[in-house]
Amino acid sequence: MKVSGKHWSGIRNMDGYKASWYKEWFGEDYLTVYKHRDNNDARRLTALIVHYCSPKELNTVLDLACGNGRHSFLLAKHFKHVIGLDLSRHLLDRARRARKNGDACPCFVRADMRLLPFKGHFDLVASLFTSFGYFNDDGQHRRVAEEISRVLKQGGYFVMDYFNADYVKQHLVPEGERIMEGMLIREKRWIEKGRVFKKITIEKNGRPKSFYEAVRMFSREEMVTMFSRAGIEIRHIFGDYDGSPFTSRAPRMILFGNKK
Repeated sequence: MKVSGKHWSGIRNMDGYKASWYKEWFGEDYLTVYKHRDNNDARRLTALIVHYCSPKELNTVLDLACGNGRHSFLLAKHFKHVIGLDLSRHLLDRARRARKNGDACPCFVRADMRLLPFKGHFDLVASLFTSFGYFNDDGQHRRVAEEISRVLKQGGYFVMDYFNADYVKQHLVPEGERIMEGMLIREKRWIEKGRVFKKITIEKNGRPKSFYEAVRMFSREEMVTMFSRAGIEIRHIFGDYDGSPFTSRAPRMILFGNKK
C-alpha cells in the first residue's frame, strides 16, 4: 500500500486505502450504507439555521458538499436562491432527479470545494453533516475555509455542522454489521493520527468490496482559529440540532459565524 503525505506512514488496516477516498466513495453504495439516516435531524438543523439566519434578510445560500440535496431542498423552502455544490456526479444526478418532483427548486453544481466557481455574493454558506475534514493535510482544509470566506458577502453567515471529536472518542463503536437491501454491510472504526477512520465492506452474492472514510478530528479551538484566520468570526457553537450548549459530551459541534 502506498499513501501520499508524510503523516500517513504506519496507518494500520488500510489495504486499498487512497488519500482521495472521497472521490470514489460517494456513489450508489454510499446511499445504501446511509439509507437509515434520520431525515428528522436535517429538519431540526434547518430550523436552527432559519432561527439564527433570518430568511427575510438573506437571499442566496450555498449548500457546500450537498450530496443528494437532503438539506438543499429543506433550505429552499425558506431561502429564495439555494445552490447545492458537490463533487459526486452520482449524488448530484440524484438531487436533480428529485428536484423535478419537488416544490422547492435548488440548483445543483459540480465542483471541488477547494476551488469554488463563484464570486463573493452568498448571504449564507452552509457545510452540513460533517462534509469537511476529508483531506490528508490541513493546508487543504485551510484552503476550503478561505474559499468559503471569499464567496461570502461582507457580514454573510457561515454554518458548519460537524461531529464533536470528544464525543466520538467516548462513544466509538469499533465494529458492527447489518443487512441492508440484501447486502451484508460490515463497518470497522478506529482513531489514529488525529483522524477517525471507517472501513466499510459491502458483500452481495458472496462478492465483497471495501470503501474507506477518513475524517480529521478537529477540536473546537482548531475550528475557531482556522475560520478566524480565513476572515470568519464564530459567534455561536451548539452541541446538537436543538440548539443546546456545546460541551465535551455533546454529539455535534455546530458553528455559526459571520464574515468579518
